[in-house]
Amino acid sequence: MVSGLISPNLDLLQLRAFKIFTLKLESHVLRSNPWRDPATRVHGFLLPQGKAPPQGWPLVVVLAGFTGNGTQYFSLRSFEDNFVQKLDRCVVAGRAPRAGFLFVDAMTFWGGSQFINSPGMGRYQDHIVDELLPMVKGAFPLNSKRVCVMGGSSGGYGALHLGSKFPEVFPWVGAIAPDCFFAISLLPELYSTLPLIKKNGGIKRIAELMRQGRFHGRRDSHEILNSIAMGLCYAPHSSHPRQVDFPIDEATGELKLKTWKRWLKHDPLHFLPARRSQLRQLKGVYLDVGTEDQFQLQWGSRQLRKLLRQMRVRLHYSEFEGNHFDIGERRPQLWEWLQAQWR
Repeated sequence: MVSGLISPNLDLLQLRAFKIFTLKLESHVLRSNPWRDPATRVHGFLLPQGKAPPQGWPLVVVLAGFTGNGTQYFSLRSFEDNFVQKLDRCVVAGRAPRAGFLFVDAMTFWGGSQFINSPGMGRYQDHIVDELLPMVKGAFPLNSKRVCVMGGSSGGYGALHLGSKFPEVFPWVGAIAPDCFFAISLLPELYSTLPLIKKNGGIKRIAELMRQGRFHGRRDSHEILNSIAMGLCYAPHSSHPRQVDFPIDEATGELKLKTWKRWLKHDPLHFLPARRSQLRQLKGVYLDVGTEDQFQLQWGSRQLRKLLRQMRVRLHYSEFEGNHFDIGERRPQLWEWLQAQWR
């Protein structure tokens, strides 16, 4: 006779170290956001098996890269472990901390939010800090003094932003190839994509094509979406938040310095020096980048290393032989660092 088990939830991962929870949250701060993105957010959560320590489990807040989302880290992959399976194996092997892991849903119509507040994209910083974290801490036995925010690429940017702004909430920061040094990582792409945005009818027309499913198949769609999304996060038009103030004169190609300064205010190389006192409150920063990053983020990361060391921030810095799409292979090293921090 065949025996089986019926589970009330989708249970495909067969984790040994964790139990999976789904957190559904009706956000107040994301209501009426400019792109009609859902106010109801669904976040994934991993809670360690077994009894919590007296002070509660540490917490790791995971931020996804551009066009990614926290819940996607639970999706099965062919021929390799996904994020959650790899983490589970590392915990069982003693290479990652036994902690709660929160996978944030901050997806937007344009592919990402940078985890900041913006009138052009929405109040995703407030959603995480003021709504999601209180919910999680109220529902599970967690240690609010041991919290790390981590991510790669845009997620790494979000980790640097949230950690440096709220060190009392996120005392540890883990950033792999974070967006930074906009002059070389972002501005050249803007010069390439601005004519394409105009050719395709502007942001409004591109949004229509996306809703019709007629845009993502383009070879240059990712670059165009990235330019628009970053603009809506960093420099939305003051009176028309669904438009972007691009820093380039479309006729001459000259850099509009006043507008460019608006973008640069969001570059970690510019906002971190203004947060010196908050940075010194951090208990640890992990910064890692590939030497062959396609977006030239190694140059910005090296400047961040210099900047953080000058400000005497507790910093672990490393580089690896690889590129931007090897970020997923670098998470175990971050977890090992964090485990040593919390040991």
